Formats: sequence, structure tokens, C-alpha cells
Amino acid sequence: MSASSERDKDVLLMLFAVQCTLLVYAMPAWTWPLLLFPALLTVQVMRAEYHRRLEELPERREVDP
Repeated sequence: MSASSERDKDVLLMLFAVQCTLLVYAMPAWTWPLLLFPALLTVQVMRAEYHRRLEELPERREVDP
């Protein structure tokens, strides 16, 4: 899977998380624990982007003795 399509998928996930957050804010306070779902989605997207950027970096791990 290419990096751009993975990023597109992540953008859609983030938009979904924002919609869920706004929906929960519009409901009574007892539904606020549902905010955990968008938070977990955000963490998953951040980790995926971090690992994707690590893979894109040039190989600098080789150290000359």
C-alpha cells in the first residue's frame, strides 16, 4: 500500500473521530466516556504516521567505526 493512500485513509479516520467527538459533545454527560474512541483513533493515526516517516528517512543507522 502506498504512503499517499495510507495518509488518505488516516485523514478519513481523523474526520470520523472529529465527527464522533462533536456528536458526543451534543449528547448528555453520561455519554462522554465515548470520547475514548476518537482518542484511540487519533493515537493510532499518530503512530502510523510516525512509523511511516521513519521508513521514509534515508538510512542513517550505519555508523562508520
